[in-house]
Amino acid sequence: MRRFLIQIGYLICFACSTQSINAQYLVMHAGGGISSQYGGDTKHIGTFRIGAGWEFELSQRLSLEPQLLYVSQGWKLKDESIPNKDNEGNIIVDDNGNIVYTKKGTSVKANYLVLPILANYYLPLGNPHYLYFNAGPYVAYGIGGNTRISGDPDLTGAERHYYDISTFQQKDIHRFDAGVILGLGYEFNRTIKAGIDCHWGLTDVTTSGRKNISVCLSIGYRIFNAE
Repeated sequence: MRRFLIQIGYLICFACSTQSINAQYLVMHAGGGISSQYGGDTKHIGTFRIGAGWEFELSQRLSLEPQLLYVSQGWKLKDESIPNKDNEGNIIVDDNGNIVYTKKGTSVKANYLVLPILANYYLPLGNPHYLYFNAGPYVAYGIGGNTRISGDPDLTGAERHYYDISTFQQKDIHRFDAGVILGLGYEFNRTIKAGIDCHWGLTDVTTSGRKNISVCLSIGYRIFNAE
């Protein structure tokens, strides 16, 4: 799958390289929203991203934009109901002899460097305002993040309430991610963009087969025109 997405990116670049470039822009991007995983029972948490792109204007309606983004996203696993234990490791029971259960929670934050290659299509609404659509592949590599475990009865002291471990040092989480981005938005005066986009992961980032997904509201600002 990752090889297929990289090949798609090359094809987009090749197709656009046969077109003449009218102008080039440095575009700053920032946004926030929600992220989770699909292919398993997970809940969403907040996400944010910041970065820049270099937009090659091929015509009034079409452009190609490679980007480099720092993305912080993640997911929350469904709480586990497990027997509670005392500080000596003995299972706690109530007055009737029934086992007392507690909930163990896991919240994962994963930080990535993301490299998308997007094709942007602009639909004029009246100069200089445009409705735009974009799509393209991305590849990503995990560079950090922590996983917080809460309510673990097998531990003692403060760690019994919660403790953190490095996300990508866990054997069941992979650093590499790849997928597609789909988005739409509105551009003001050929300078400011506001839109919504979805990062749809297509590769397994856990050994259980779950994949990343996120939806963000974003803004973009063209710094200069390098014609």
